[in-house]
Amino acid sequence: MRALGLRSAVAILIAVTGVSSAVGSANAQTTTLAEREASDTADSGARDAAPTAGRAEQRRNRRELRSQRGEERFAHARVVLFDGIELSAEQSREVDAIVEAELKRGRRIEELRAELDAARRQGDAERIRAINAERASLREQRKGPNKTMEEMRALLTEEQRPTFDMNRARLAAESQQAQSERKRGPRAAGAAVEAE
Repeated sequence: MRALGLRSAVAILIAVTGVSSAVGSANAQTTTLAEREASDTADSGARDAAPTAGRAEQRRNRRELRSQRGEERFAHARVVLFDGIELSAEQSREVDAIVEAELKRGRRIEELRAELDAARRQGDAERIRAINAERASLREQRKGPNKTMEEMRALLTEEQRPTFDMNRARLAAESQQAQSERKRGPRAAGAAVEAE
């Protein structure tokens, strides 16, 4: 259970900073390039619709999974950050609004990625430019984890802030530990579990 929390904390930071969006964008561009190369090497010059449909379904599933993970990460961060803090109804609504605004931007970026793939397949340069402009605008509007947490902290009373600060440090420590475990790889993580 603890390991799941660590992975979620790292994932929150990635989701909020938009790093995963950049990685996903690169993956989508790579997939599109691979599709073009496949069409260029086909004997008849026509692409088989079944593999293309399968790839489109895979991309759609990946987008849905990224969106679901983002929501899970925010839910985990909310639990950790406000552990031991009793929020008023108004504070809770405002925290939820901050989280929902970030999630909404993330979901829209994912939708735009799908639209961009379709526009590229159709060769619609004008639509591609419009989508890229909207994506850039949404990325600028996204807040990093520190700014998001500062907004949440500003909603708290002076009595609530020390607990929030301790929880924030705990979340950061979990994130760093998970990050170092990822760098060491699965074998090192398994050896650490066996050592306990």
